[in-house]
Amino acid sequence: MKNGKVFSMIILILNSIGVLLLLFYGVPLLTHDTTVMNPDAMLPFEEWDRAGMMLTVLFFPLTIVDTLWFLMEKARHRAVRAFCFAPSVLCLILVLVYLLSALAQ
Repeated sequence: MKNGKVFSMIILILNSIGVLLLLFYGVPLLTHDTTVMNPDAMLPFEEWDRAGMMLTVLFFPLTIVDTLWFLMEKARHRAVRAFCFAPSVLCLILVLVYLLSALAQ
């Protein structure tokens, strides 16, 4: 395989992992799941709070991977290339929802 194809496959795999994590942490955040998984912990978190923190951390690597995907994409239309940033934009929206709901409490 060429180096470009290997790099493209790595970007695709990393982006797929990022989208799966986005879905995994987005659902408890949007449903505002208030269960505490480990109540005996030193800092027990509700699930929506933990998911919001993880999405905040996930935003930066996901944006980097989406930028690399955007640079590797050879589509002719800019709208198709701009779709590469959809996971990052969705993650940013979820992080803003988390921050606004955390500030409201």
